[in-house]
Amino acid sequence: PSQIKTAVFMLPAAVSVEKEGSVSNSGRWMQWRYEGPKPLGNSKSDGDIIIELGNMLKEAYKKEGGQFPDAILKLKWDYMTDGKYDPHKIAKEINGYFLENATVNNQEFKKGDLVPSFVFLQGDGKTSSGNWIYSGSYTNKGNMSARKSQKDVASGIGLYPEFAWAWPVNRRIIYNRAAVDLAGRPNDEKRWVVKYTFDQKDGKYVPGKWEGDVPDGPAPPLQNPDGPARADGKHPFIMQKDGFAAIFGPGLADGPFPEHYEPMECPVEKNFMSAQLVNPTAPVYGTDADTFASCDPRFPYVGTTYRVSEHWQTGLLTRPQDWLLELQPQVFVEMSEELAKLKGIKGGERVKVSSVRGSLECTAVVTKRFKPFKIGDSIVHEVGMPYNYGWRWPVSGKEESANLLTPSTGDPNTRIPETKAFMVNISKIKRG
Repeated sequence: PSQIKTAVFMLPAAVSVEKEGSVSNSGRWMQWRYEGPKPLGNSKSDGDIIIELGNMLKEAYKKEGGQFPDAILKLKWDYMTDGKYDPHKIAKEINGYFLENATVNNQEFKKGDLVPSFVFLQGDGKTSSGNWIYSGSYTNKGNMSARKSQKDVASGIGLYPEFAWAWPVNRRIIYNRAAVDLAGRPNDEKRWVVKYTFDQKDGKYVPGKWEGDVPDGPAPPLQNPDGPARADGKHPFIMQKDGFAAIFGPGLADGPFPEHYEPMECPVEKNFMSAQLVNPTAPVYGTDADTFASCDPRFPYVGTTYRVSEHWQTGLLTRPQDWLLELQPQVFVEMSEELAKLKGIKGGERVKVSSVRGSLECTAVVTKRFKPFKIGDSIVHEVGMPYNYGWRWPVSGKEESANLLTPSTGDPNTRIPETKAFMVNISKIKRG
């Protein structure tokens, strides 16, 4: 910080296990967790820090004024309970409230009621919601993300709809109506996700109900079981005006249509699916970071990265724990039996893994999980490494992060780095 012209502020935020609140995973499950140990030193939850900063801003605007002060001074900011940040109040704010008495979808609500789902949100100022996809996560019935029921759906496929909550509307599998035919009958009777059962009246099919997961599109199916189309049936893609899935996706940096590109580092000289080998809009930086080695005999193997269950991300929080370190003590490289035989490497031996950007030492793990690829006329081998290690343990410093090997490029839309495919070499370390 002393060598740059940028002001640097350290905000001493507590780690996740030291604070209460929700966490959402890539499966869209929102799960509530509770404070474990108290934050160390002067650290505090990020909620406490943001509330404190907001109070300071309000006080500054109150004393000194400024452009458009109402945006700050009239901001709803009552998220404290007994002088401490209250994550439940924030969760309710994100879910949304009725701001006045209202009747919506033939249901009556009072001012202060929590919105039961996004279908009740109104555009006339009668409701609020911090994020519409989370409407339904904290209702008058309570905190849905804190539920712990082990009850499964009737098909027994592991949805557990009353364990935590999934956005939106607690739907566990999005686009689940793709698993049924036009009459709502499941394509797989043994492992059905949703299915529709019609009622009958005077010998005619009338609307019944969906079973299983929350249907992605709650309207009746498009046709009756005996074939005729239904007037009240709707196509399932409810966020599209025509109800259909779309291949055309405007606004993407690399074009509106799906396309396959090879990674920036790859073992093939030609894209088998199009004339363009790699993504022409992949981020590069015009610096030494733009170092790639495709089809380079020095690096003949595909490398990939992943995590181990015992450690979190880089391992910063988990590697100080002796019992976790005992379970997964150090970085390793996983390879197929075929590659191990080719290289004369046995499980447990020390090896060096290198790319055009760097190298590190680790332990070989030979498994049946990895298999050689047949790509065109070539056999291509792959190795895998976890990136939960580096710089702290072991103290020798030789077992560094797998990120030393990965390229500085990635997806042009999200900037997610390309750590899942790059080229490496591997060699046995000879001692003595």
